[in-house]
Amino acid sequence: MDRRKQVRTDYSAYTITESIEDLALTGFQSAKHTFFPPEEIAAAKPEETLARMLSTKSYISITSSLTELNNEARGNPSQRQFLEIGKGQCGTVYAIVGTDTVAKLPNSPVKVPQLLADFKMHASVKEAMDDVKNLIKLDIHIPKLYSWETPKSKGFWTNNSLHFPKTADAQNFAMISSRVFPLPLLVREAIVDVLCSPSIQKYKLEFLAKPENKDCLIRVYLGRRMTNKTNPNVKSFKLRNFPLHVNEMEDLQLNTCAFAHVMAQTLAILHWKAGVDGNDIEFILGSSPLLSQMPRSDEITDEDEWSLGDRFDFSHRSISMWLIDFNLCAKFEENPAGLKQIVDAFTWNDPYYPSPELTTAKDKKLWFEFRKRYLEVSGVLTTSAMPGRFIAEIEKRGRKANVGELF
Repeated sequence: MDRRKQVRTDYSAYTITESIEDLALTGFQSAKHTFFPPEEIAAAKPEETLARMLSTKSYISITSSLTELNNEARGNPSQRQFLEIGKGQCGTVYAIVGTDTVAKLPNSPVKVPQLLADFKMHASVKEAMDDVKNLIKLDIHIPKLYSWETPKSKGFWTNNSLHFPKTADAQNFAMISSRVFPLPLLVREAIVDVLCSPSIQKYKLEFLAKPENKDCLIRVYLGRRMTNKTNPNVKSFKLRNFPLHVNEMEDLQLNTCAFAHVMAQTLAILHWKAGVDGNDIEFILGSSPLLSQMPRSDEITDEDEWSLGDRFDFSHRSISMWLIDFNLCAKFEENPAGLKQIVDAFTWNDPYYPSPELTTAKDKKLWFEFRKRYLEVSGVLTTSAMPGRFIAEIEKRGRKANVGELF
C-alpha cells in the first residue's frame, strides 16, 4: 500500500450510502441543515467547502477508521476505550469510544477545585439556557453534563478505569459530559489548503495524519484580524484549537454578524440569567453525530448516559457553534465590583467577541450588531441598568486603548 493510501485509511471518506433516506426518517434533514453530497464535495474548491460547512447550515456523510471504531463500540461495550483528545491548564479530556461521552480528569491534585468549579459553573449555565429556551431562540450548543465522579465512585471506576491510557490517573475525580466532536477530514483538509502556511501545506498528508490534528476544533475570533501569516514549525503547529480570525471569515463570506449575535445573546444569558461572569469561556466550531434513532420520552427516562450514547450514528456530522470551558468562571453581584468583574472577564478573554477597539467599517458594524443583540436579550431577562453600563465600560476601555496607540 502506498503512503497516500495508508494515510487515507484513517481518514474520512464521503459516501451517500443510505444518507438521504436515513436522515429524512430521523428528522435530521431540515430547513436549517442541508445535505452536502459527495458529487458537490468533489467539485468544490477548498474555499467553497469551508464556506458551506462553517456556515453551520450543512451536514455530510463520512466514513473512516475512527468512525467505524465508534460505530462498532457503540453496540459492544467491551470495545470501548478512552482516547485523549485535549489537555488544558485544568484537566485532560478523554473521549469514550462508541459514545458521545467524555471524561475530564484533573491534571494534578491541586487542579481538583478548578475542575469542580468547571462542573458547578457548567451546571449553572446549562440550567440557565434551558430556562430561557422558550423565550429566546438559542443557536449555541453546550455539552450535556452527566455526572461528577470521585475516587469513591466504585461503579464508574470499576467499569471504566482499565479503559483509560496507562498515563492517565484513573480512579480520580472526573467530570463526565457529552463530547464536542472534531471537524471532519473534509474540513481539516480545506483548512490546510486555505488557511495554513506553505510550510504546513507542503507536508499536508503527514500533518493531517497526526492524532492531535484529527481532534480539530475552531476558535471563532471576531475580535482579531490576521494581518500576515507566519511560517510555523510543522512539528509544533496543531489544528487542535485552530484560530479563525474575522478577516478570514470575511474572505470565506461567512456571516460574521450571525456569529456575533450568537455570542451576544449567549453572554447576556450568562450574565442576567445564570449570574456568571463568563471569564475564559470559549466559542468554538465543532461537529455533532446524528442520532441513529430518536428515542421516545419514556425511553429517555429509562436509559442512562451510557445507553443513550449507543444511539449515535458517527458517520453523519453537522457543524455548530459550541460554548465550553467554565473552570475560571465565577458568580458576580449587581454592584460596582460586579460590573468591574464582568468587564474584566470580557476584555481579558481571548478575542472571541467583536471589539470596539477595531476601527474598520466592518469591525464597527460587527460591534454594533453585538452591542444591539446583547442589550436586546438582556432587556428580556432583567430590568437592571447594569447591561447598559457593561457595554458603556467596554466601549470606554476601547476608546482608551485607541488613544494609547496614538502615543
